[in-house]
Amino acid sequence: MRLSSAFAALCGLQATLTVAEDTTWPWQTYKSSPYEPPSLKISKFGPTSPGYLFFDQSWDAHQYSVFIMSDKNELVWQSPRGDLKGFRVQKLDGKPVLTYFNGLGVPEPFGWGYGIIQVLDESYQSIYNVSVTNDNYKALGSIDSSSFVSWIDMHENTMTPDGTMLVTGYNVTRADLSSVGGPKDGWIADSLFYEIDVKTNEILFRWSALDHIDQIPLKHVQPFYPIKDWGRNSSYPYGYFHINSVDKFQDGTYIISSRYYCSLFKIAKDGSVDWTLQGQTGGDFNLNGIKFSYQHDARIHDETDDGFMLSIFDNANSDVQNGTHHTEGILMNVNLVTRGVSLVQTLHDPRDEIFSTSQGNTQLLPGNHAVMGYGSNPKIKEYNSNGTCVMTAQFGLDAVVASYRAYRSPWVGVPKTLPDVFSCIEQGRNKTDVYMSWNGATEHKMWKVFGGANASDLSPVAAVRKTGFETVASIRGNLRYVQVEAHGLGIEKGVSNVVPVKGQC
Repeated sequence: MRLSSAFAALCGLQATLTVAEDTTWPWQTYKSSPYEPPSLKISKFGPTSPGYLFFDQSWDAHQYSVFIMSDKNELVWQSPRGDLKGFRVQKLDGKPVLTYFNGLGVPEPFGWGYGIIQVLDESYQSIYNVSVTNDNYKALGSIDSSSFVSWIDMHENTMTPDGTMLVTGYNVTRADLSSVGGPKDGWIADSLFYEIDVKTNEILFRWSALDHIDQIPLKHVQPFYPIKDWGRNSSYPYGYFHINSVDKFQDGTYIISSRYYCSLFKIAKDGSVDWTLQGQTGGDFNLNGIKFSYQHDARIHDETDDGFMLSIFDNANSDVQNGTHHTEGILMNVNLVTRGVSLVQTLHDPRDEIFSTSQGNTQLLPGNHAVMGYGSNPKIKEYNSNGTCVMTAQFGLDAVVASYRAYRSPWVGVPKTLPDVFSCIEQGRNKTDVYMSWNGATEHKMWKVFGGANASDLSPVAAVRKTGFETVASIRGNLRYVQVEAHGLGIEKGVSNVVPVKGQC
């Protein structure tokens, strides 16, 4: 399914999406392109890693889209509008691809979604749609799911070296909640995860929290997410587990993060729980100078026979408890022999204390740098090897705009679409202004401009360096038609349509 048809297939699903547009944060506009990315407020305090910034935008954002932008506040690529999350670069068959969730996000206090994971190639063509179509799902009672094309949740889309993808799901279903003071015939939002073959959508592994409630009992979540009045009906299910990340060990087992248990669980190949790493008590481990809660984005690094390093985004805040502990990234060593967990590094900016109540991620980069996306706070920060913040990029007002995750990655984009061009006559001057852009193109360095009085007889009139997402050339004389051509390494089809020059600018 190509990108346009994938969006069309989801149009029914997105019909219930309502967006309260934030008009207080500035955004960028262009003459040649309809895209309107946020204007990033960027502060740099030292050298940053190479690559672009990748992020989504939601809540009261000006535009629901995903973005590739530079540290110089220049747009590289913006997607069509949609409820899109978890946008990043990954590898499939050894080649870089883009992945993100596309569907319907259900806002807090639920905080999950229903949709597909799209996989795009370097030309921004949708090459695979990862989906779960039939696993006896029931949506939140207040949502009409008749047009749903897939049940995958927004929280995870991690690609493995085997060409599979780890994804999550939320199923509203019946459960006995009497052990924690709820109704015996109650309702929960069960958390599931899958490993799926990207190219065939074959489910290779399926896990449900409800199936393992004997090992992960409801009473253990009560200190962090008490049942209160939850679970009375399907429109008010008890989302007690709230899975928000999945990663895979080299031996084929998994580690999953539960927001409300404040815990990480190792899941064996048979689905049983091997161990629990609880952020306050330790669970099956001893915590040495570490505590975390309501965490997101647990990632495995540097595996050995004896253990591994683990990175998390420690929210330490939620809709239950908020404003007490600042949000930070935590890197820790997990020793599987001694069952000890020791601190490697914490990442936070003392000049800008942040209290994120949801979402967020910690991405480790080459050179021991790290990028953190702050979820419910619309900021991206990069930290150097010493744990010092070297960059902050903000794209909205705190607690008004959100981004599920944010990343930094190198990227080469070679779009199959044509460049865009707009031209007009400068008022009172004998000059024609030509505005040119090419959404997603990263490799061109120069623009050649062709113009003339006849659409079929154009000649070169200017050559200018690319100056950002949109470049403008001011040409002496009044042209009637223009065309532009992008020039750079590996560019074969960077020629726009011929367009008429508009009236006065």
